[in-house]
Amino acid sequence: MEKPTTNVKWRIQKNKVTSDGACSSSSNLETPLAENDGIDSPVRSLGSKKSKRMGKEKTKLFEDLSEMKSSIGKKLSLIEDFKIVREKKLLEEREHREKLIAVKENELQIQQEINKQELQTQKLIKEIEINAKGREMNMKILKEDTCLMSERRRALHEIACEKIVAKWFT
Repeated sequence: MEKPTTNVKWRIQKNKVTSDGACSSSSNLETPLAENDGIDSPVRSLGSKKSKRMGKEKTKLFEDLSEMKSSIGKKLSLIEDFKIVREKKLLEEREHREKLIAVKENELQIQQEINKQELQTQKLIKEIEINAKGREMNMKILKEDTCLMSERRRALHEIACEKIVAKWFT
């Protein structure tokens, strides 16, 4: 029999040997495969060594994938830890800023109170100075010699002395 020459490549399947020694084949011995450009050789099933090697490669790929997953999990865990630490640090900084603001507000209130008290103290000092000058003048009036004064001046002096005595001594 002649095989037709076409662009379709065929896969040849192996015949199975039954227990009585006879060959059995599948109903469809030649299965068409997709065209590959420039390759005319038929496709054969994998050998046992190659299939073992491919199985080992798949196992290695799964192991590598598992390692990558655990590595990614660790990195994600570290990122979460970093986020938590950063949030704590930001919270601490915010609390520190709030404390500083509270301290500065307190200092400002204290400074305002100090300024207020200084103003009151200055007013009191002025009053005391005024009072001291007034007392000094009053004492001068009280100590004044009346023998050289005119009658009118002496009468005014007595009225002033009565007012001074009433103000300071009663």
